[in-house]
Amino acid sequence: MKTTILSIAPELYSTKIAISENEKIIYESKIIHAPDELILCENTMEQMPLRRDAIMSHLRKDNVDIKSIQYITAEGGLLRPCKSGVYTIDKKMVGDLIEGIAGDDVINLGGLLAFTIANNLGIRSLVVDPLSVDERSELAAFSPHISLKKKSLFHVMIHKYLSRKYAESLNKNYEDLNLIFCHVSERSVSVAAHKKGEVVDVNQEFMGCGPMGLCETGTLPSSDIVDMIYKKCYSKNEILNLINKGAAMSYLGTDSFDEIAAHYKDNNKKTKAFLEAMAYQIAKEIASHYITLEGKIDAIILSGKIFSLNRFFKYLSKRIESLAKIECYPNDYTFEAMIYNVLQVVRGKIELGNYN
Repeated sequence: MKTTILSIAPELYSTKIAISENEKIIYESKIIHAPDELILCENTMEQMPLRRDAIMSHLRKDNVDIKSIQYITAEGGLLRPCKSGVYTIDKKMVGDLIEGIAGDDVINLGGLLAFTIANNLGIRSLVVDPLSVDERSELAAFSPHISLKKKSLFHVMIHKYLSRKYAESLNKNYEDLNLIFCHVSERSVSVAAHKKGEVVDVNQEFMGCGPMGLCETGTLPSSDIVDMIYKKCYSKNEILNLINKGAAMSYLGTDSFDEIAAHYKDNNKKTKAFLEAMAYQIAKEIASHYITLEGKIDAIILSGKIFSLNRFFKYLSKRIESLAKIECYPNDYTFEAMIYNVLQVVRGKIELGNYN
């Protein structure tokens, strides 16, 4: 039987949508939201009606048969710690997304958009692998201070999806492999140790620690942050902007992947220095999981558009190639990951999770 799915992926100034019939994507579009429209919204949640109306208007304009849609899905947002899986979007989850229980971010709009549009159409809405999936070992979750918690917030959906696809390519189960997985989005970096089907250690990709990305800074000198707050009187929003939009913007004046890639190809000195430092930090993080997995590594998986830059890939891979075989996925697999997981539920291969 044919299963038709609408998948939604909100970004900072755009919302990507796709319609699929079974595994095949038959329609895909990127809706650009004017920054001067979004700036009128006092917070992220106020963008929801604007984005919802834009999606529906776009689908109608392109003559998409809305009535054929059976499921609406999005990547899980910043929620309470939970298990990996596919979840029905319920009132409890909606409340947590609106409240920003684990952080306020545009990704939280995905589940809200899916829930609202699905309710209007009288169909089911689902999220796949919330960013807050927590499978860490007790040692990995141990915080340096009893008053602070190390959170598990990272690109879970992409990690799990591509790990399973890699295992399938070997005719093996994901649960049989030890993998080090690194995903570099256009915002941030997450590096995790996957041990027999569980992410036993990972850096806190969202507003946390680890290698710097194109937008998020990753680990920062804590004493300098304290000085900024108490000596230079930085506000909370200024500190958050520094962390969220600090890395490439502070060095290169842009965090646009396309601009940075073009400058890198032109051998711009500043861009080259920044990306090589970023690759160095990522390589160090990857190498640290040699200890996590006690040297028993089946493969290192790299994913993200940045690895389409051959020079960047080579600069990073030469530092880690002695650890294990390297497998690279240099494209965006967001929609494929959502579709794959929803179809697993529809076909009875995995059970639907209950967020409550």
